[in-house]
Amino acid sequence: MSDSKDKIIVTIDREFGSGGHEVGRRLADRLGIKFYDEELISRAAAVTGYHEEYIRENDEKAPDYPVATFFSGFESFQLSPFSKIQEEEFRIIREIAAEESCVIVGRAADYILSEEPHVSIFIFAPIEERVKRNLAISPIKHPEEHYDAASMERYVKQIDKQRRRYYEFYTDNKWGGRDVYDLLINTSRAGVAGAVDIIEAYIKGGKGLDLLSDVPEIK
Repeated sequence: MSDSKDKIIVTIDREFGSGGHEVGRRLADRLGIKFYDEELISRAAAVTGYHEEYIRENDEKAPDYPVATFFSGFESFQLSPFSKIQEEEFRIIREIAAEESCVIVGRAADYILSEEPHVSIFIFAPIEERVKRNLAISPIKHPEEHYDAASMERYVKQIDKQRRRYYEFYTDNKWGGRDVYDLLINTSRAGVAGAVDIIEAYIKGGKGLDLLSDVPEIK
């Protein structure tokens, strides 16, 4: 287990197409720590017995029924297969954060780890920039799919809505809200590389400091 004083945990929420995954991957490489995104799916599949593709299709999606105080007690909550997946991902996130330094993307990790010291990031960009980025990436990642600008914009908005609904279902916070995260970074201004630089500087420059750290001493 890592020394808690030296452990670095970064959680990244992101608008679809803003480059949040790439920011997280490069940041983890820069800091020499583990990166978790897709691996959370394979680890959940190994434990639940559900196929990885089924978990991927239901990843970061809220159920279609209301659940008041979801975290009030899993024992008394009759879990559906869908909810069992979410519970298992949350357990894995807590387990990872307890053991090692890491960068975790999505899955409401900032909220799940609210009792664990961590740096929380929200990555965003204007919709038109995110549409352009996805149109450029889509032929490489999904050559069987064919999007024009209009259909891609609808898809981007759909995924954003899905992520917002998921986050706000499982947490008490507003997805993308300025009072929720340590840093909100616009990658259309900073770029992916710039976002990594900003987060690294924030982690190194602010370690051990607080709001009173620069208040003159009263003698």
